[in-house]
Amino acid sequence: MTPDARQVPASTVPIDTLLASVHGNPVAMINCARTLLMASGDVAHARAVCHEALAIAPGHPEALALARPILSDGIGAWYFTMVLDARRHALYAKALGRVLRSGGVVLDIGAGTGLFAMLAVRAGATRVIACERDPQVARAAEQAIACNGFADRITVLPIDSRELRIGRDLPEPADVLLWDNLANNFLGAGCAATLADAKARLVRPGAPVLPERAELFAAPVTDLGAAEHRMGVVEGIDMSAFNILRCSDFTIARGKFELRGAPVTLFDFDAAGGRIHPGRASAEVSLKRGRVDGIAQWLRFHLGEGLVYDTLDEDVRAFGAQFHVTECFEADEGMSVHLHGAHDTLDTWFWLER
Repeated sequence: MTPDARQVPASTVPIDTLLASVHGNPVAMINCARTLLMASGDVAHARAVCHEALAIAPGHPEALALARPILSDGIGAWYFTMVLDARRHALYAKALGRVLRSGGVVLDIGAGTGLFAMLAVRAGATRVIACERDPQVARAAEQAIACNGFADRITVLPIDSRELRIGRDLPEPADVLLWDNLANNFLGAGCAATLADAKARLVRPGAPVLPERAELFAAPVTDLGAAEHRMGVVEGIDMSAFNILRCSDFTIARGKFELRGAPVTLFDFDAAGGRIHPGRASAEVSLKRGRVDGIAQWLRFHLGEGLVYDTLDEDVRAFGAQFHVTECFEADEGMSVHLHGAHDTLDTWFWLER
């Protein structure tokens, strides 16, 4: 009988020996990946075993059921919501068509699903270098690209763009720099540093950058789900002291907050302009009557020549607003507050002063 990973104590048999003994049995191979490799933290090896097993028996129902949790482990759900944003994709396609009228090489950093790389080829790019540092996402993107017949014009590199080298990964600097939003505040996930590096080293001087700018908006708001995020009186006991430990910021969906004042632009990040330096900004805001729970912050992206989208647009599903906790208070109609924001190269933070 073919050995099954679940029947062999991990401590008595080396993992490589056990894998060799079940090679050819896709279910047993994936069980080894699941019970031994994943348990020991060797996710990359576990995924490699899954891919090998599925290549042996494509479409095997039990093998697929066992492999899916391993292959999808740690993969953000946003990949699947982002591809639903039809209007946003149409804007990118139009912007790419404008900058690629004469062809050219596109560098796509944080390429994700590979969708924008394919839109670039369709818009006229002669070549696209798609850089995606998550090897699992890069592999899936490569398969999607091949499935759609673009493999001869798109090269997927499973590395961080900061590791790219001219002459090794790109024959020469690219003609267009393409990127997509990596964080709700523009700066998260090293976005600003990554863009500055690519602009300085990997594209020709004056190369178009898409998107070229990101405005950061903020406004005082009422959190309509505040009861879920804040402690009050429970069974006659005041638990509000525990609120110092509540999550300081989180993504809040459309329809889950109400504006208590007009949105203001605190920062205008120039993605095409090179390195971004720390900054601070303030604005006076007149409030509408009601409870103020915190500050909502979101982005507006500019793709050039009037092409813009907000992360709060109803037809942009992938993003939302970021809610930042402040002191809760009741505002009178017309009350003025000062809304402050600051950022370094990695993060943003916001507060109110009455």
